[in-house]
Amino acid sequence: MTFNVRSLVIAAAAATALVACGNSESEDAKGAQDGGTSDSPGQAGNGGGGAAGAGSDASGPSWIVHVVTTTDAFNHTDGYSGQTSRDTWQGVRSFQLLHDAADTAPVLVFDHGNGFVEAGYNNADDTIVGSAPIAVVPAGKYTLARFGVSHSRYRVYSTMHAQGSAYPGDFNCVQVLSDNTSIDGVERALGWYRYIFEFGGQSYPQEGADAPLPTSPTTGGFTMITIGGQTYYDFPIVLDVPASVDHDMHVGLKVNMFESFRWEDQNQPGYAPAVYDTTPTSFEPVRRFGANAAELIVLNP
Repeated sequence: MTFNVRSLVIAAAAATALVACGNSESEDAKGAQDGGTSDSPGQAGNGGGGAAGAGSDASGPSWIVHVVTTTDAFNHTDGYSGQTSRDTWQGVRSFQLLHDAADTAPVLVFDHGNGFVEAGYNNADDTIVGSAPIAVVPAGKYTLARFGVSHSRYRVYSTMHAQGSAYPGDFNCVQVLSDNTSIDGVERALGWYRYIFEFGGQSYPQEGADAPLPTSPTTGGFTMITIGGQTYYDFPIVLDVPASVDHDMHVGLKVNMFESFRWEDQNQPGYAPAVYDTTPTSFEPVRRFGANAAELIVLNP
């Protein structure tokens, strides 16, 4: 049996590029520890490791930046079906703070260069993705945050309809969101993907170099932007930094992922409500993607 996996999952990948889940683990994501918890290791990729902003003083207290995930029940009112992805991960490269959208000199809190730290987007994951000395962030009010990202990994349930039969399985995917991202020891460019449909112990992989980014750049408060081959997520915040801070400051990007992969059920023979049904050449249209809600929280005021 042969499946044309790419024709089936191309829209699904576009629709889930703000999140990550799956088991196509990159070799570089198995690198040096950069904090995190046992549930979400916060592993640094090639060139990662929590580099601080340029020219900062490494002594004294630090900014410690987390990604914190919940799958607490969220009231969806869109009328679509949904599921919560499993084994969900995304590579984080950098973090900037802006006074406002017109700020032309953002504060660079940390930058892993071409590396990344994989943040978990599974329930209760708490990943430390970077740190910097307190002095890196000047006192003032910041209203916009910007995360640089490298890639996403995601796994979602699907029932494949082919040759008169239905095959319940998984889509296990990885997609590169920024240039110079190392996956399995090979440097990949923005748009590279590997999609695998898995069922019954069998796998049907497809690779390519032209996966799309989401057609709708905004979801859950995020706005996706791509600059010079690098992808970033902007989202509004309220962060007042005092003139003097004498202790470590833990701040977290908190996201809700409850049934955030959302599609519109179709009335086709053999299809079922609340099941993401697909065929080798078609798919139920994915309508929403990514976090339902996101906010920057101070974990230790």
